[in-house]
Amino acid sequence: MQLFSTNKNNTKLFTNNNQGFIDGKLSSLRIAIVSTNTQLINDIRAILFLYNALSIEVLSLEFDDMSENNQWVNFDIFIIDIKKTHDAEKISTTINRFIPIKASTILIGENDSITFAELLAKQGIYFLLKDKQLERIPNILSLHSSTQTKPSKRVGSVISFLACKGGIGTSTLIVNLLKNISKSINYPILYVQGSTTSQNADFLFETPIDKDGLATQVTDSLQVKIEQDDEIDKHDYLDSGSFNITILDQNIGLRSYGNKLEGIISLSNIIFLIINRDPYSIKVAKDALEQINNMVQKDSLIQDKRFLICLNDNKPIDKKPSLQNIDIEEYLGRPIDFTCKYIPTEEKLKKAYLTKEIENIATAVIGLDNKNKKHSFLMPFINKMKK
Repeated sequence: MQLFSTNKNNTKLFTNNNQGFIDGKLSSLRIAIVSTNTQLINDIRAILFLYNALSIEVLSLEFDDMSENNQWVNFDIFIIDIKKTHDAEKISTTINRFIPIKASTILIGENDSITFAELLAKQGIYFLLKDKQLERIPNILSLHSSTQTKPSKRVGSVISFLACKGGIGTSTLIVNLLKNISKSINYPILYVQGSTTSQNADFLFETPIDKDGLATQVTDSLQVKIEQDDEIDKHDYLDSGSFNITILDQNIGLRSYGNKLEGIISLSNIIFLIINRDPYSIKVAKDALEQINNMVQKDSLIQDKRFLICLNDNKPIDKKPSLQNIDIEEYLGRPIDFTCKYIPTEEKLKKAYLTKEIENIATAVIGLDNKNKKHSFLMPFINKMKK
């Protein structure tokens, strides 16, 4: 389905010549144009100049070549040429990794699709079709400049780690992940340790954490919040528009959590089911898969989210009685995406954030998978259910 009409009317590019644009609203904005297309850069620059937006810097980069740059925090607006890139999830992940959450982001591309534009809009990312919609840029800039409290409409990525049993090391895994991604990300991150967990963040981070629900600044880029009992399943406290990444930590192995799974799935971009070799944790994961499958039948957009299974060996493996990977995969009806080996010593545990296993999970979270391994882990399960 086409998003825009094919009728061009370039003679009306600047019909909305509002004096408010000229009076200084846009002149103070710092704007980055990310493109290697000289003609597109000139077209955008001409529109910006007409509305007195003169603080412009051209970053000669392809979208796929973007990388973190500490100087990018100085920009209010990013106008990015994505050409024919059509994977909305990949785009959103890349934007949230490299672009400060407080900066408004306008994508210019060639994908004439309503669904594509709507998926990006849900993340607060503007999409304009090249050659047909550039005249809308000043209106978006004006909206940014007129909103004082939260000028950017972007929503950061929400990543949920759902432990399928208590005491299997999910929070420890998350802390190691946070330590790892902090090596390559300097933008705001929020970690919420859920009320269904052991709530031992102070021990894991080796620093005092507020127990009454206020977020504690642990590092320059990381805040940690302990979820309160009356906040479970409400998520009203989440301000994902202030954080590039929000990580939620919950234990779905509790019977009382079963009817709350849909809520956390709906607000998440990436969902990890954390299991160990205990049969109970694997059964909980199986039940969760079935519940997610039912959600997909009602809302096909759920399948656009990324679901991943992580087997966390938090205890030594006794190979004879323990369930093996192949047994677990057969029962679940889908492969295990990540396996974290048991760490036998305190010394090695302190360096666990540097392991290849944690590095692989970090790759999935911040979108650096060059092998393009993206898949919906529901598909093998759904196909099996159909049979």
